[in-house]
Amino acid sequence: MPNRHVIELSPSGSTFDAHQELLLDAMLASGLAVPFSCRRGACGSCKVKVVSGSYRDTPRSADTPAPSYPLAPDEMLLCQSHACSDMCLEIPGWSLDTPTLAFTAQVQSLRALSQDISELVLQPAQPVEVRPGQYVRLCLDNGDSRCFSIANLPAQDQGRMVFHIRKVSGGLFSERLLPTLRRGDTVKLEGPTGACTWQHENERPMVLFATGTGYAGIKPLLLTALARKAEVSLYWGGSTPDDFYDRGFLDQAGLEHPRFQWHPVLSARARVHQVALAQGHPWGDTQVYACGNAAMIREAREQCLAAGVQAHRFIAEAFVPSGTAAAPNALDPYWEQVGPRYSLDGMLAAREQTVRALAAIASQLKIGMTTAQALAMAEQTLQAMGASHTWHPTYIRFGDDTVRTPRQGIDPQRRLRASDIAVVDLGPVWDGYEGDYGDTFVFGKHPLHLACVTALHEVFEETRQAWHTGLTGRELYDVAERSAAAKGWRLERNLAGHRVTDFPHALFGQQKLADLPIVPGEMVWVLEIQLCHPTEPVGAFFEDILLARR
Repeated sequence: MPNRHVIELSPSGSTFDAHQELLLDAMLASGLAVPFSCRRGACGSCKVKVVSGSYRDTPRSADTPAPSYPLAPDEMLLCQSHACSDMCLEIPGWSLDTPTLAFTAQVQSLRALSQDISELVLQPAQPVEVRPGQYVRLCLDNGDSRCFSIANLPAQDQGRMVFHIRKVSGGLFSERLLPTLRRGDTVKLEGPTGACTWQHENERPMVLFATGTGYAGIKPLLLTALARKAEVSLYWGGSTPDDFYDRGFLDQAGLEHPRFQWHPVLSARARVHQVALAQGHPWGDTQVYACGNAAMIREAREQCLAAGVQAHRFIAEAFVPSGTAAAPNALDPYWEQVGPRYSLDGMLAAREQTVRALAAIASQLKIGMTTAQALAMAEQTLQAMGASHTWHPTYIRFGDDTVRTPRQGIDPQRRLRASDIAVVDLGPVWDGYEGDYGDTFVFGKHPLHLACVTALHEVFEETRQAWHTGLTGRELYDVAERSAAAKGWRLERNLAGHRVTDFPHALFGQQKLADLPIVPGEMVWVLEIQLCHPTEPVGAFFEDILLARR
């Protein structure tokens, strides 16, 4: 074929062919997970460095605003460029390999750990990269699935995966199918995924909470902490002494690691977080992980934060009430298409991690910091927390810039003042799933700033509640506009909500929520609310996935 060019990607060494089409389209056609959002050259998500080769740009249309991001002389946008020769492109910080979705594994062993808990050991047919604390979905023949935490560190165990499975009375898998598995049998799995993963960035004391077989998700975190000789305390809740089925390992670990201690907590006597809070941990400097039943996680989070734990340092698994991997069968096939990896638990994990990342970034905003410095800090934080890239650029806006939309650009040298208002808007990708979350923070006690943030969250919640009454996307933004006006604020209609799914959602549609003629489905739409004062340069922004409260 004429005009065929080979494009090499550094440092991965991957290649793809490009002809006359945009480089972005050529990459996507080759199955490469490339970030992009707007396709207009306005967001900068697909910016790359040109190491060698030549290209030509697509002329910018008159109605496209000048980009607000920096573009160096050796950088280009994939969505605006065509190859004119073989090229080498550098993509620092991107993960071009979509995380494993489906894989098979053979049964290695099955044994009882206690009267109602079994240990299942599987050997995947191919290497699977697993972060401490992740889980997989075990697929059943009827299309259903069950989620199980990986209770070991496969990279240190010849790739094997260990699971702790409690017998559920009448359970299809645990009572009927699990006992029939024999060595050599093949099972199908999906993942790994999960939000409760290792985030320990320095020598900070750790507290681990587990109830029941939630210990399986905590054990890899414990193993990692012990290997690093960290200070770590485990509080494990159970109904009977038999529920502490790994007591032998824990007792031995306590003898070998003087900075480790564990506490068996019988639930009839106390709750794990209540016992921990009585121990006098330095909560303001403590990293907390929790895995177990939803009631424990909810209560532990509330009380630990009240004791001084920073919000981004309380890490818990996103809770999915069903064992089913949520199939998108209730979504509109035209307006709400999703990719092959989409699942509710994957999206929940991405949301959980994004909320945590925003809290971590907000905690590092300092008076006198410029917007450019804040953006650099945010990028470093996202990378440290495990984001492969961002599907839209990180937006941070201070003071007068809070009334501007991302397309309008900002002043990168604007400094955060002692009495100020600041917006942080994140769009990271975690394990192939898109996160999207933004919020507004007040520095000082300026009454107008505080009133703006209060009105912002009230408008968002009233609009979210209206969603439950069966309104379309268009109608939701009419509700938001009326709610804002009633509180004395103006709704910025140019920020009108958008799709979100397994990466990249732009393959399936870029419709705005405010233009949607149907009732939006859960976990595929982001509700964006930006308020502006009618006369003063004061604005606020909040966004979150449309999600029924659980």
